[in-house]
Amino acid sequence: MKGLRDHKTAIVDRLKTDESFRKAYLNEALNEDDPVVVLSMLRDVVEATRGFTKLAKETGLARQSLYKVFSEKGNPEFGSVWKIVRILRKKNQTLVPAH
Repeated sequence: MKGLRDHKTAIVDRLKTDESFRKAYLNEALNEDDPVVVLSMLRDVVEATRGFTKLAKETGLARQSLYKVFSEKGNPEFGSVWKIVRILRKKNQTLVPAH
């Protein structure tokens, strides 16, 4: 159907413009149990807010390494993911609620 956007595009667009949605989405990502879903959601936030070049500078990780972290075949190290999470939490002033 003409004019319909795919779900991912709609999510990223809303993450760009809606701060409360972005914070809730990031919190949901960090509370998710499935690591594949976590990385997919974190990638959405990165695409909407920073981009890979800026995130590479902020984390000290090579941009190509970031692409590998977020790829479907990637097997990222915890330290790499944690650097990304810390930057996203800091920039979005988001705290993960306790369960």
